[in-house]
Amino acid sequence: MRHALPIALVTFAVSASAGITSRPASAASADAAQNQQIMLAQADNNGGPNLFSLFQTVQRLQSEVRDLQGQVDTLKYQLRQNEQGQRDLYENLDKRLSAVEGGGGSAGGAAGDSGASSGQSDYSSSSQDPAVEKAYTAAFDKLKSGDYDAAIGAFKGFLEQNPESTYSDNAWYWLGEANYVKRNYDAALEAFQTVVNRFRASSKVPGSLYKIGVIQDERGETDNAYGTLKRVVDQYPDSNVAEMARKRLQGIDG
Repeated sequence: MRHALPIALVTFAVSASAGITSRPASAASADAAQNQQIMLAQADNNGGPNLFSLFQTVQRLQSEVRDLQGQVDTLKYQLRQNEQGQRDLYENLDKRLSAVEGGGGSAGGAAGDSGASSGQSDYSSSSQDPAVEKAYTAAFDKLKSGDYDAAIGAFKGFLEQNPESTYSDNAWYWLGEANYVKRNYDAALEAFQTVVNRFRASSKVPGSLYKIGVIQDERGETDNAYGTLKRVVDQYPDSNVAEMARKRLQGIDG
């Protein structure tokens, strides 16, 4: 009788084990599905804050992109306005040049004069070779039309063929302007500095100095820009560019 209880317990254990292993497949699948749902729920609970943070980040980035797009649109508009202003300026200057030439007056002082005349003596268009004048006018026409790349090439070609003509200072000046519009700052500086250094009696010197100061300012060379613009004000106080230089200096001073 003492052995009956252990034998019964062993028999029950074996029977129970057999019952577990013989459970239907559907019951096992249900348990697996339930376990999977629990795991997914836990994952959702754990990742919830992270997903919300990610959503906030995406919204913030989208807002920044919209702001940047607005800034780009504004800059594009300002650029178009500046280019239109340049074309209007060139058109006006060309009319002045044509009027002077029609009256047998100066070409060097009027062609492309940005109001920076320093009172230097003018050149007589009547003494100029018509072929040289035609080449210069062709380059200037490209500049007026807004075809800056073509204007750069035309002015370069003109200066190679006519390095010491009475239009050379103007050609260098407008070569600098065309490069400035294209943001070719190194080439623009070279052209403007050539006017200042080689054509000291030219009416384009004040305007060239002013543009040198502007480029230095836009490059962040504040000290150099201040000195150059101050030179314009001191040496050419009554010129139109002197007034522009004063305003630019106010901007640098803050």
